Amino acid sequence: MRRKVKEMGRKGSARRASTAEIQRFSLGRRIEHFLLMISVNVLAFTGLPQKYFYTGWGQRIIQLLGGIEQTRFIHRTFALVLVGVSVYHLGTLLWQVLRGVSGSPPMALTMKDFRDMVDDFRYLLGFTKERPRYDRFDYQQKLDYWFVVWGTTIFIITGFIMWFPEWISRYLPGIVIPAARVAHGGEALLAVYAVILWHFYAAHFRPQVFPFDPAMWTGKITLKRLREEHPLEYERIIKTLGTPRDAEAQTAVCSEENEGPPGPV
Repeated sequence: MRRKVKEMGRKGSARRASTAEIQRFSLGRRIEHFLLMISVNVLAFTGLPQKYFYTGWGQRIIQLLGGIEQTRFIHRTFALVLVGVSVYHLGTLLWQVLRGVSGSPPMALTMKDFRDMVDDFRYLLGFTKERPRYDRFDYQQKLDYWFVVWGTTIFIITGFIMWFPEWISRYLPGIVIPAARVAHGGEALLAVYAVILWHFYAAHFRPQVFPFDPAMWTGKITLKRLREEHPLEYERIIKTLGTPRDAEAQTAVCSEENEGPPGPV
């Protein structure tokens, strides 16, 4: 009887450990992600038909949206949303610098990321049985971030040029206007391909999280998943909170209260 009680207790602890959650993304970051997701999708839906206005599907979408002027108005409105999200993100990074937050930025690419990339390829090809040990963000997540930074920068600069061509042509050669149009449309196609082929798989279609990863919506991640996917961050948190059992107990309580402990910045 005592043995059964102990076994049930161990099973219950294992279940709590697998469902205990820790805070990974703040509310501000989740709002950023939501606005970025909405703006990029609307920009693609209203921008690509303008790029391919001579096609049947492009003309039908423009008509569906109320004509070319209405389509441009929607496109520019959500372009301003994207600019606002970018300014806010830069502001938070600057605020961290002014506060004197120590350590390298979490999304900065380092030599370890390149080593992790090589080691991950070796693991996938069967040359090693051990996966790289990742910290708070792995190299795929960092590359995903920098793709967004690059694409958003191109969008904002070229979009501004196309929005105010007469003013821009006063100070820059006229060839800049058509060049910006080509770059803007090309980057739009690249962004759509990157979201479908890279981000969707990395964020939602991987076997570990399929069919959907709720972390960016809830802001939380289970301690079990953190230990498996980001072992270096897990070990750092354990050093802060104590033993794994203490950490699991603390995160389980926070999960029940729907409020996780703060993760690393």
